[in-house]
Amino acid sequence: MKYVMIEVAFDSKEEVDLTAKKLLDEKLVASLQIVQSNSKWNYKGEFEEAKEYLVYMKTKESLIKEVYKVIKEIHSYNVPEFAVFPLTSHNDAYLNWIDEETK
Repeated sequence: MKYVMIEVAFDSKEEVDLTAKKLLDEKLVASLQIVQSNSKWNYKGEFEEAKEYLVYMKTKESLIKEVYKVIKEIHSYNVPEFAVFPLTSHNDAYLNWIDEETK
């Protein structure tokens, strides 16, 4: 079994809460961590900056497409961040927990 951490930036706490509830209720992620950030980026040639919420989600690699579908359904950005990182751990109990908490 392979595991991943997905990072998505949101501009709204309400969107974060809706997304988190749906992903957890549907057992698509085992956990989410939410961190407030001061973000800066270029979009269509223009400099932008805003307070955002970075959400880090732990799940199985096999669930990436289902997680992405939920993000696209709720997210208000035209081009939402959806960064996927391989997740490894020497703690087998942690990885087993991800298995138990996701479908």
